[in-house]
Amino acid sequence: MNNKLTGIAIAAAIAAVLAVVYWPAPDGGVPDAAATAATAAASAPPGRSLASYLNIDATPAADAAPVVVSLAQRLERLSASGKPEDAYAAYNLIDDCIVFQRESRLPGMEFELGREMTAEEKAAQQQLCAGMTQRQREDRLGYLATAAQGGVPGAATLFLSEGPFGDRSALRNRPDDPLVQAWKRQAIAQLTAQADAAELTSVSTLMMAYLRDGDVVQKDAPQAYGYLLALRMVYNDILTPGTTNPYQDEYWHWLQNELTPEQQAAALTKANGIAAKFRQHTGRPAHG
Repeated sequence: MNNKLTGIAIAAAIAAVLAVVYWPAPDGGVPDAAATAATAAASAPPGRSLASYLNIDATPAADAAPVVVSLAQRLERLSASGKPEDAYAAYNLIDDCIVFQRESRLPGMEFELGREMTAEEKAAQQQLCAGMTQRQREDRLGYLATAAQGGVPGAATLFLSEGPFGDRSALRNRPDDPLVQAWKRQAIAQLTAQADAAELTSVSTLMMAYLRDGDVVQKDAPQAYGYLLALRMVYNDILTPGTTNPYQDEYWHWLQNELTPEQQAAALTKANGIAAKFRQHTGRPAHG
């Protein structure tokens, strides 16, 4: 299964969502134009279509119905591989079942397809999820932790959004708990490593996190601006001519104004490093 939450559109969407849920922009922050641009970019993960998802591991046979593979069998196969990408797929399987049992639909998949699930698709999803056990629900975050530690794109951001051991309230209710403190250090370390490697969901997440004091990190304008500049450079590379870059200073001058010239220079150096790695990953030429 392809990685969830990859690509520029997903990075922008994650940043927009986390900005609302965890780190609301300060007064005079991102205007509607930038927020709209990020939100409009949201989509379900490419390559993870509803049809392919529902048929995962099904074994077609001539003139025969597909072999139905249970959720437990799929999770067992994914766990056995030892690959962090497969741990992420296992997390997604369980998470989607939880969402489906709550809403009787898969909103992300429907957004990707531009239509609602058919009755047949819902029946297949219901059949897949019917046997989900409490143990499998409990294993879900363990799969995500393995994926985040293994550097799977998007996993570090979801690890943060889930909160300590799946309890977001712990960040406010027991901030001095050593386990919560250790979780926060792990969450930020994972995001930082991925951001430094030009994984854009992590870059976006850290930019929003450092914009102001929060439950996970304290405000750090130089850090935020460095990640902002990196996103601006990447978007300049990939946006079509005439498209507004939501990370340009027209929208973020208030952040730049908080920094000394020396801090701005350091942020630019950091951003150049991230943008260079992104271009290396994607095979894009460096700008002269």
